[in-house]
Amino acid sequence: MKLIVVPAALLIATTAFAQTGTDQLKTLSGFVGTWKCTGKSFASEMGPEHATTAIVTGKWILNARWLEIRYTEDKNSKNPNPFAVVAYWGWDEGKKKLVAGVVDNMGGYATQESSGWNGDELVFEGPSHMGSMTMNGRDTFTRKGDNELTHAFFAPDNAGGWKKLDEETCKK
Repeated sequence: MKLIVVPAALLIATTAFAQTGTDQLKTLSGFVGTWKCTGKSFASEMGPEHATTAIVTGKWILNARWLEIRYTEDKNSKNPNPFAVVAYWGWDEGKKKLVAGVVDNMGGYATQESSGWNGDELVFEGPSHMGSMTMNGRDTFTRKGDNELTHAFFAPDNAGGWKKLDEETCKK
C-alpha cells in the first residue's frame, strides 16, 4: 500500500479554487424565479420601435452548475414576432469569469463573459451572431432590490460607443 502525502498548501489552494466557482455562481441566485417584464425594443435594422411584455424564468440546472434563464415576449399587434431567448450562465474556472451561452428563436446565438457584479450592475459582453452578421453585444442588468431589476442590450454604434437596442424592467 502506498501512502500519498498532499502538501497542506496544495490542498488549501485546491479547495479555495473549488469554492470560487460555487461562490460566484451563488451571486446569481437572485435571478432564480419568475419575473414579469415590461419594456421597449428600439427602432433598428431588426424592426420598428415597440413596447414589450415578457415572462422570464430562472432556475438552476445540471447540479446547480448552470443557471438557465428563459426570456419569452408576448405576441400582440405591435409585436407580431416576439423574441424568445434561452441563456445558460456558469463559471469558467480557467478565466475566473462568469460565462454565458445564449440562443434565440431568430436563429441567433452569443457567447459572453462577465467579471461579476460591480455594485448592483452585472454586465455580460461578447460576440453575438445572427445570420451572416457578427457583432459585439452587451447585456447590462441592474438590481433594484431583491424583487426588481432592469436589463438593457447594447450593440456598437458607428461612433465607437454603444447603442441601446432594448430595455426592460422586471419584477418578481
